[in-house]
Amino acid sequence: MERIRFRPLALAVALGVIAMLPLAGAHASTTAANVNKVAFSGAFPYVQVLPSLLPDSKENTSVVAQNNGTAAATIVMDVYTPAGVLVPSASVPFTNVPPGATRTFAQAVNSGLTPGFRGVGVLSSDQPVNALLVRDILGTTGGHSYSAHSANAAGGTKVTLPFVANNFNNTYATRFTVANTGTTTACISVQYAFVDARPSVTDNPTGQSGCTSGYAIPVNGQVAFAPNNVDGAIPMPSSTSNAMMAATVTASAGTVTVGVDSYYIDGHRSLASYDGFVVGDSAANSDLGTTILIPIALKEDGYFSQILLSNPNGTAANAKIDYLDQNTGQHYTVNLNVPANGTANHSVYETTGGIPEGFIGSATVTSDQPLAAVVFRVKMTSPGSYVYTDLYSAANGIPEGRATTTAKFPLIFRRAYSQMPTFVGYNTWVNVAVVGGGTANLTITSINDTSNAAPGCQAAATYTITKQITGSFVFYQNADSDNGFGQNPSCFWGGMTITSDQPIIAVADSQNDLNSGDNDGMYNAFGS
Repeated sequence: MERIRFRPLALAVALGVIAMLPLAGAHASTTAANVNKVAFSGAFPYVQVLPSLLPDSKENTSVVAQNNGTAAATIVMDVYTPAGVLVPSASVPFTNVPPGATRTFAQAVNSGLTPGFRGVGVLSSDQPVNALLVRDILGTTGGHSYSAHSANAAGGTKVTLPFVANNFNNTYATRFTVANTGTTTACISVQYAFVDARPSVTDNPTGQSGCTSGYAIPVNGQVAFAPNNVDGAIPMPSSTSNAMMAATVTASAGTVTVGVDSYYIDGHRSLASYDGFVVGDSAANSDLGTTILIPIALKEDGYFSQILLSNPNGTAANAKIDYLDQNTGQHYTVNLNVPANGTANHSVYETTGGIPEGFIGSATVTSDQPLAAVVFRVKMTSPGSYVYTDLYSAANGIPEGRATTTAKFPLIFRRAYSQMPTFVGYNTWVNVAVVGGGTANLTITSINDTSNAAPGCQAAATYTITKQITGSFVFYQNADSDNGFGQNPSCFWGGMTITSDQPIIAVADSQNDLNSGDNDGMYNAFGS
């Protein structure tokens, strides 16, 4: 049985915000007519455990589910309290969801949940599904924070996180949440490895119920770690204060998955999320690799990328980052040493590599030891100004062996909630990279979600085009050419599937111009 767990984020108090959810208009009603009074998760073969759900509270979440099967699907979300008790009034079903199509479960409009509720959701379906978590926070002065990230089914006894920060330089902070994916109590320890190569620190308490050592996490439970104890988080060790790190979570009993949410504490509204990397005992069950594909890299008009690596092995790694310009075909190489159980990183603004202004492309990390890699996308006010805007997003690097000939996206926008010509509303772009930088022939199919609430956006519509690309290519949905649709619909809110004759990796990024702050959320596509 496939299980996917989203991790909760309780940044709200730390960021001093109130709730607002742009996706709140989704038709996820919980009136008596459509509430199912039994646990749907026992009725269907495909079950995915989802996040701490937050309706009208400090922040809000929406879960976007995409039918990944070959027949129409019934997709249901059940909601449970943290103690695992079903909330029957909050169950929401969608029926007859076409293959590749999507439905949105918006907690803010779920009348079966009370303001301030935190709990666990379970998606179940008679077809396989892809699941995406969208998080929205709006500050008291209107500043917006937004993130979107995919959730993968992998859980393991060891999970590594290439980027963790404890109020580093009074700017960067992270909160990471460890969720139990197994059937017994999980007992975990956390090792912190510092970017400045000082000795690592391991947080491994004793005396917790059910564990000889480590933090105890009950079945379907979770614990969070942050710079402080906001909303019940466990503070990181004091020795990690003002540090930039990687972290590795090890379960001496049980299996876990980890989610990381990175944010600024200097007044910016920046928020980015990524999934932890399972350290498996073989390439087939590990998120690490000796060849890792980075879906996006850039240094253009103030936008730039930074790649962060973690090495959870007992042997130091000799690594190389090969940047490939999608326009010129030029390669730029950076060599890095990643200490045993350590971390290293590279920004395109470093002198090493000589990456020029105007670079847009992708990257490949090769190493003599299996590594994990995450890429962050950031924006300055202008090239080299080092004055940062709120924009902040992240995506996972993908081991080459995980690249497939299919990329699926649960959340694609074109001019949703637009107020033309002043505001273009919600839009996405999709970046597709061909493994090895070669040529691929793509077929792109997009299906509108007829249950969405964006004005004028509910009409049933399917768009299919073909496109040949070399290296990598970005489809901007708001554009009037090469937008992935082949047409120019006035509004679109739905899902997209890309098939290719060559292995590819891809990411999507959602943006809007309706709010100030960080309106940018990037997520990895789902493979076949």
